[in-house]
Amino acid sequence: MNDILIQKLKEVQGEVKGVPGVQFPNPLTGPDAPTTKQVDFYRSLVLGKQMSDEQRDYLVKVASTYNRRAMTTLISWLVTLPWTPRPVAAPKVQSVPTLIKEGRYAVERVPGDLRFYEIRQPKDGKWAGYTFVSQLSGENRIPMRDKQERDTVFALIAKDVLGSLRLYGQKIGRCGHCRKQLTDAVSRDFGIGPVCRKALGV
Repeated sequence: MNDILIQKLKEVQGEVKGVPGVQFPNPLTGPDAPTTKQVDFYRSLVLGKQMSDEQRDYLVKVASTYNRRAMTTLISWLVTLPWTPRPVAAPKVQSVPTLIKEGRYAVERVPGDLRFYEIRQPKDGKWAGYTFVSQLSGENRIPMRDKQERDTVFALIAKDVLGSLRLYGQKIGRCGHCRKQLTDAVSRDFGIGPVCRKALGV
């Protein structure tokens, strides 16, 4: 039984945050008292399993009356209950100007120093809510991890979002909004293809 308890305790480590303010009474003592591992496992289950507040209060209060056999019986029942779900952390909110959307942009860091950037904003999955910035160099995408550098790029793009999007298309020959090749003179001159111009309302 002790080996099983040790394994179960390892499984629940990190699963239980505990319920603030819950204090268990001292366990029963004597030759028939539950083992320390039994008591620890019982407490983890009572604090971590789904049950009503009344049930939890009762199980906390009577814990000091259980001998080894009674605690084993209660543990066998408690392990069948589902764990209380952990709260899901909200996606990280980044200070990105709301006008900047996913796409490719060209900006001058200083006069004569033209650079190209890609903004990615996943809509689902574990990265939903994040904004990723990469500098483009030929076929290479270089992730920008320095916050100050990212904020500088956001600020430069935000000065003229549409202009930066157009400049990318004019210089590279591909639409900064959808990345498709610009094949007609009007699109090459404007820097954005006809479908994306309509989608962007320009």
